[in-house]
Amino acid sequence: MPRYYFDLVDDIKILDNKGVSLPDSGAAREYAKTFARELMEEKPTLMGESHLAWAVHVSNGRFERIFRIPFAALIEPPEQPHSAPRVPDDREGISE
Repeated sequence: MPRYYFDLVDDIKILDNKGVSLPDSGAAREYAKTFARELMEEKPTLMGESHLAWAVHVSNGRFERIFRIPFAALIEPPEQPHSAPRVPDDREGISE
C-alpha cells in the first residue's frame, strides 16, 4: 500500500515524517480533508495564525507533492435563511 505524507504549510512548514499508508491518492485526499477539518476544530489558530492561512501539502512515497488542500477551501459558507413561502393577499387579483 502506498505511503502519503501530510505537511502543514504556511510561511513555515510542519513536516510529516511518518506518513500514512493508504490505498490511493483519492483516499489520501479524503484523509487530508479530515485532518485539516479536525485541526480547524481543535486549534482555531496554528502557530499564532488563523487556520485560514494554512494548507495541507500531500506528497507520495518519493516526497513529490501530488496536491495541496487549503484549509480555507474546506469552510462551508453559512446557510442562507430560507424565506417563508409567500402567502397571497386576499385582495390580489381583485380589480376595483
